Amino acid sequence: MSRGLKLYLVVGAAALVLAVTGAAVAPQLIPDLPRVAVHKTRVTAQFQDAVGLYTGNGVSVLGMDVGKVTSITPKGGYVEVKLAIDARVDIPADVEAVTVSSSVLTDRHVELTPAYTGGPKLRNGDVLGLDRTRTPVEFERTLAMMHKLGSALRGDEHNQGPLGEFVALGSQITLGNGPDIKATLGRLSEALQVGSDKGAHSKKTIQTIITGVAELSEAASRNDAALREFGSYIHQLSDILAAENLGAGNTGAKINRLLAETSRLLEGNQDRLRDAFTGVRTVATTLTDNERDLREILDVAPLFIDNFYNVIDENSGSLRAHLLLGKTLLNSQFGKEVCNLMGLRQLACATGTLQDYGPDFGLGSMLDLMQDGIGGQP
Repeated sequence: MSRGLKLYLVVGAAALVLAVTGAAVAPQLIPDLPRVAVHKTRVTAQFQDAVGLYTGNGVSVLGMDVGKVTSITPKGGYVEVKLAIDARVDIPADVEAVTVSSSVLTDRHVELTPAYTGGPKLRNGDVLGLDRTRTPVEFERTLAMMHKLGSALRGDEHNQGPLGEFVALGSQITLGNGPDIKATLGRLSEALQVGSDKGAHSKKTIQTIITGVAELSEAASRNDAALREFGSYIHQLSDILAAENLGAGNTGAKINRLLAETSRLLEGNQDRLRDAFTGVRTVATTLTDNERDLREILDVAPLFIDNFYNVIDENSGSLRAHLLLGKTLLNSQFGKEVCNLMGLRQLACATGTLQDYGPDFGLGSMLDLMQDGIGGQP
């Protein structure tokens, strides 16, 4: 090897040592050199449990890693999990967090859903409560629930349990009812059989039923507002009854006391009530027998009351009346009898009018009758 080549090798080795040493020592010697920093959005999620979830596990959106789990802290009724998410990735403000497993043997990671499509964004320091987090149901929990259900159905050592009671109930129902059940099934089979008309009658019946149900549904839909209003009224009535507390308290006791007093009053006055109803029956019978007269009275009574009201003169405080004495006395059977007794032949005896008795209004005839009576002449 020549002298020049050795010199080059020594210089190259020294330069390599200096470069490695400088790369290791430079950050400590020059702490103020600028570094490239990635900003994080730090949020807190509250889970019911954190089985299979560890610090350092990934946080993803649509299967793409966007952050890490930084801490897991058990609390009273939940587990607090802090997440660090790349600030360059937009996350919706109403996002939900779900712990999922990529396979059976792997640890879980946190999946954020849904992906951001617009609107408010998740901010640094936000908290996802229990209503916004989900954890898968453990297989052990499912087995425990099935075991609990089986134990409840099994009952005790005396076969006292739901299944035992169900079997016993079925036995009691079918005991001694075999012929009836057989006959019922036979009739049902006959009803479902297709007759000689190839099921046309059954088809028509079913179509009629379906048409009726459709019309009923259509009527209900047309009267939806009325039905809802009726339901609202029923609800208000229920609220009123509930507010009155009829089933308990003083209101119910007062109603019971009132009913008891009413029953006692009716029992103690049965004879009087019977007599009263008998009298009412007699009155009703009398009214029925005189229905025609009562109808006439009811027809005339309004006119009579109206005329009686018009008789009273409120201004002068007197009664106004127009009495037709002449027509009442003369134009009647009474006037005709008087004419027969007096032997009068005037026109007035037939017409009942006072001026038809002549110029003397019948006084001359009356005086002649009186004179004949005094003189004893027939």
